[in-house]
Amino acid sequence: MWPGLFTGHDTIVGTTGDPSFSIWALQWLPFAISHHLNPLFTDFLHYPTGANMMWNGSILFPALVLMPVTVLAGPIVSYNALALLSMWLSGWCAFLAIRRFSRRWVSAAVGGLLYEFSPFMASQITGHSQLFPAMFPPLLVIFAVEILVRQRRRPWLIGGLLGVATAAQLLTGTELLAISALLSVPALITLAIIFRAQLRERLGYALRAAEAALVVFAVLAGYPIYYLLVGPQRVYGTLQGDVYMARPQAFVIPSKLQLLGGPSAIHDSSVYIGIPLLLLLIAVTIWMRRRPAVVTAAVTVACTMVLALGDFLTIGTTSTDIRLPWRIAIKLPVLNNVLPVRLMVVAYLALAVIVAIFLDRVLEAPRWKRVGGLAVAAVALIPLIPTLPIESSQLDVPAFFTDGQAQRLPQTGSVLMTPYGVYLVDYPPELWEAVSDMAFKTQLGIVYTPGPGGSMVGPEMDPLGKELKAVGDFGKPAPASIPASLRAIYLGDMRAHGVTTVIVGPSAGAAQVERLMTELLGRPGVSTGGVVVWYDVPALEG
Repeated sequence: MWPGLFTGHDTIVGTTGDPSFSIWALQWLPFAISHHLNPLFTDFLHYPTGANMMWNGSILFPALVLMPVTVLAGPIVSYNALALLSMWLSGWCAFLAIRRFSRRWVSAAVGGLLYEFSPFMASQITGHSQLFPAMFPPLLVIFAVEILVRQRRRPWLIGGLLGVATAAQLLTGTELLAISALLSVPALITLAIIFRAQLRERLGYALRAAEAALVVFAVLAGYPIYYLLVGPQRVYGTLQGDVYMARPQAFVIPSKLQLLGGPSAIHDSSVYIGIPLLLLLIAVTIWMRRRPAVVTAAVTVACTMVLALGDFLTIGTTSTDIRLPWRIAIKLPVLNNVLPVRLMVVAYLALAVIVAIFLDRVLEAPRWKRVGGLAVAAVALIPLIPTLPIESSQLDVPAFFTDGQAQRLPQTGSVLMTPYGVYLVDYPPELWEAVSDMAFKTQLGIVYTPGPGGSMVGPEMDPLGKELKAVGDFGKPAPASIPASLRAIYLGDMRAHGVTTVIVGPSAGAAQVERLMTELLGRPGVSTGGVVVWYDVPALEG
């Protein structure tokens, strides 16, 4: 990660785009707390209607943990710290979970590294901060062992801790929580079948622990869940469509995310397992079919791979008419917003358990078998080694937002910024707002809000917004003059969003947008700090 870590105030681990909102979210929580605002709702983006943070991957719990870093060093450094700590802690938690099934720490360590550097993590670390803190699935395994198998501690204690962990995951990312809950079902069914003779004697303890977990979870997460279900600006339906599903060949063909991979990454690049590891999975499952951990892990991998294929089987680039089990899941609340390829995070944890158990047996074998077994493990795992170093990016942040000038913007109303696109990868307004310490509000922002069909993402495309997008993003020439009727519409759009200031930021069409705003507002803006600013917009309207 070093090329993206702490090498400058504008360099991050990962790509541009999605991290901008995460950086904003890291800044939003300490700002909301210090200004006595509800952290679950904001009108600093999508002003004046605002956005429900429970629907927008707002990573509230990581933001709370990293608040000292954010306050002292800024949200960009805090984001890099989150990326580094998340990969480390995800691997460490996986090691602790696998250690429950492995007799040797070195075997569990290999399993932890498999999980930490799996194609899922290699894919998500580039920008999905609600997913790359992947500590919850291994923590859930640890709790399952304690509650269902060992049953040594008081059930209210272990259940209460499970409730705390579950609430923390809800405030980190609801998708990973839903994935973990869904894929615990086949694992629990498999265990219930294997240990059916012991169910009655262990059920009482498990139910008491579950009761404690529910109580603690309800206390900690009750209000966020209420806000998710009935809070303002909640959205409906499927947010991201059904394009992120695996194709069968993606399980065995590496992408550019793997060191030995191909030239390009695709939507299903986070599902790669490889033929050697698949063969090892099958062989170990047959060989150790009497070990409950192996059988349960193998069933989990198989179920996850089937579900990751989505609702219809896709071969190459062609979707067939063959319906798959995920067709049922997408009709259920919450699960309809889980992307199938992301289910594989649980499969990699299950694979790590199987690899660790295999290595245990190999390291106890005679020398020649030990050498052969280690060679087999190496052949299975080497294809999963990610491309290094992990991708890093330099963010384009105009000096206006970092040198204190933004602090002089009006505290009322909002700032209309450009570029105005729906998905601003290189020039994200929420990033500029975050690094200015939330000095202003804006109608922009890549957030989900209610819209046609249940949801929309990005700013409202009113007539002025459409014109700004056409001129700034698609190269339409700015008009030499604006008819009076159209001018009235554009100024009305600005009044509807309480615009007090206009800022034209750097972009491919910045010169044309500046010309448009000069014609609309009747005077040129002030060029300063890498942007062009029009102050006192209401006065100009009058």
